[in-house]
Order: sequence, then C-alpha cells, then structure tokens
Amino acid sequence: MNANIFEKANQIIASCDTAYIGVIDESGNPSVSTVSPIKPKNIFEAYFATGTDANKTKRLLKNNRASVCYCLDGANITLVGTAEVLTDQATKSQYWLDWFIDHFSGGKTDPSYCIIKFTTKRVSLWIDHEGAEFTIDSLLAIQSRCGLLCDGCAYKESHGCAGCIALNGHPFWGECPVAACCQAKGYAHCGECGELPCDTLREFSCGDSEHSDKPAGARISVCRAWAAKKP
Repeated sequence: MNANIFEKANQIIASCDTAYIGVIDESGNPSVSTVSPIKPKNIFEAYFATGTDANKTKRLLKNNRASVCYCLDGANITLVGTAEVLTDQATKSQYWLDWFIDHFSGGKTDPSYCIIKFTTKRVSLWIDHEGAEFTIDSLLAIQSRCGLLCDGCAYKESHGCAGCIALNGHPFWGECPVAACCQAKGYAHCGECGELPCDTLREFSCGDSEHSDKPAGARISVCRAWAAKKP
C-alpha cells in the first residue's frame, strides 16, 4: 500500500454523499443499509445520523462489529471495524445538519435522534485498477520521515532499500534533504514539525516529477495522520 492510494481513498470518501453500512442481524447474518456520511469524512472513521429505533441501531447495541463501503466511478472502499451508538447531547449537536429536521422533528434534542460512530480497523481498496489491503495499525506505523509508506514501495526489494529511517536519511538514491532536515530538528517524521508542509516537502510531495505524489500532497496527508494518531 502506498501513500497515493491512501490519499485517493480519502478524496473519494470526502466526495461520497452515500455509503453502505453492514451490521450483524439477530440470526448472525450480515444486514446492509444505505446511509449518508457526515463530516469529517476519511478512511479512519465515519459518522452517520439515524434513529434510536432503527434496526441497525438496535443490532449495533447487541453486536458492534460493522463494515462501511463507499463506491464511486468504479472505485470501491471497504472498511471493517466497530461502531458505537452515541446519544449524548454534545455529539448530537456537533453533527446535526439542517436537513435532519425532515426525520427528527424535535431537532437536535429529539430523543429518537442519535449518531453512529464507526471506527476502522481494516481496509480493502480498489482504485484506478489498483488494489490494497491493510490495517489501520500498519498504516499508522512510522515508515519514513516524509510520509512515504516504504513498506509498499516498489524500490524496497528491487533496489534493496531499507528506507530513510533505517539508512539515516540516505535511501538508495542518495541523501534525502527532507529526511536530513527532519532528523536535524530531532523529529521522527515531518508531521511533528510546525512548518508542515515546508517548501522542501511540498516540492517532493506536490511537484510534477514522475516520483511526486499522485494525487499531490499524498505523503503530507500521511504525515498529518501520523501526527494525529493517539498514543
């Protein structure tokens, strides 16, 4: 899995108005329904508004295992994890959207209104004729200074490259200015730097060379994810 497909997945999720959530029913079988995602929209978690008397809500209260799927223009993003039903007023107010009033006449305080929070554990992607499967734990493991996901890099085996961390900022092609800067400042990765993204990293991530990110900024997004992860 590389940084590019990770960022493509985030962009697709952000543009989807519809998703599908699968839960376990009373017979132990999967049950899928259509839902409307609420921001923030990313690969790590998802939020959906629903009713406390909805079948998926009742089923999640008994079994919190769930899966969420996004589809767009031939791309498929399947997330597997757990879900929880949130009924506290602070959460209900935070995620309230004006059009919810069509379903919950009592507004934000309607007792039948609740939020489902889904947390991803495992990911399966098919985007632009490229597939990837990985866990969130593996994605959040620091693999480089700049946000490249070295474990999925084609040069790792073909060029015997152990990555900039193991090689002290000197991957197979020479000294990396991004790694050198990061290490000089004592950071584990660029996500720890208050200047993210600096001009040096932006040139690598958003440039127009064949080795730049596609989509632009993919490794910057990875750095931000590393910085945001909970200890």
